[in-house]
Amino acid sequence: MIVGHCNCKGYDGFALSADGTITTIDAPAAGTGRSPDTQDQLGTKALSINDDGVFTGYYIDRSGIYHGFIVSASGAITTFNAPGAGTQLAEGTYPLSINDNGVIVGYYSDQNDVYHGFQLAP
Repeated sequence: MIVGHCNCKGYDGFALSADGTITTIDAPAAGTGRSPDTQDQLGTKALSINDDGVFTGYYIDRSGIYHGFIVSASGAITTFNAPGAGTQLAEGTYPLSINDNGVIVGYYSDQNDVYHGFQLAP
């Protein structure tokens, strides 16, 4: 399986299985379309998958804030924010990768627009 995102009036995450089935992934609080404040795209970006079929990425909510998400092998979506992540426009949590042990790494921006790395273990 692979994961990715398309830019179709906002970001839509997807998973593509070996048989060619495409499953759309949209985090529950993801915005749609463009931000009214910045005109940036909103939505869900799936970025990395492990051998167990668990994947991660981030979504951009209606306020333009970034949040992480995890999709389990069964399809359940869990959202998260790195401790210290900012909560204003264009701030937040940016997961980038998940390994076969379920450890997620990425970065977050704080309220001072400073970037920090994070690691989230299951």
